[in-house]
Amino acid sequence: MIRGATADDAEALGRMHYASWREAYGPLLPDGFFSAEGEARRVEQWRRILATPSADSTLRIAVRDGAVVGFATAGPGRPNETAGPPVRDRELWALYVRASEYGTGLAHELLAAVLPDDVPAELWVFEANPRARAFYAKHGFAPDGARHVFGPEWGDQAEVRLVR
Repeated sequence: MIRGATADDAEALGRMHYASWREAYGPLLPDGFFSAEGEARRVEQWRRILATPSADSTLRIAVRDGAVVGFATAGPGRPNETAGPPVRDRELWALYVRASEYGTGLAHELLAAVLPDDVPAELWVFEANPRARAFYAKHGFAPDGARHVFGPEWGDQAEVRLVR
């Protein structure tokens, strides 16, 4: 089931978000990036976000058998320190599903719930994440040449902007 999130979802959403990061980015990020404190910080972040929802953003969560297994959020395009101002009015801020949900169509449903196919949008994705890049390409997103490189704490990973 895909639905809006409430303040009561903060802990489950934060834990799911952190777990999905480990699954997706574990091989890309340096040893020590993931810590016990990291999960707690993610939960607190979601508590703050859900306590004061933004009127100009959309957040949907996916729940299966009572557990949060994915989420997507979109809002106004944001400037990037390297690429400058946004090139689209809307941006996919985040889309994560648990590895157990890969290939089920859930990511497609979440994307459609926050950014219908006819909405021009942008997003940032790790350059070294071929699975995500292929998924976004299927949904009409293509690189526009903008690129940003994170510092050593992120393993000097590069992200690229995709637009549709």
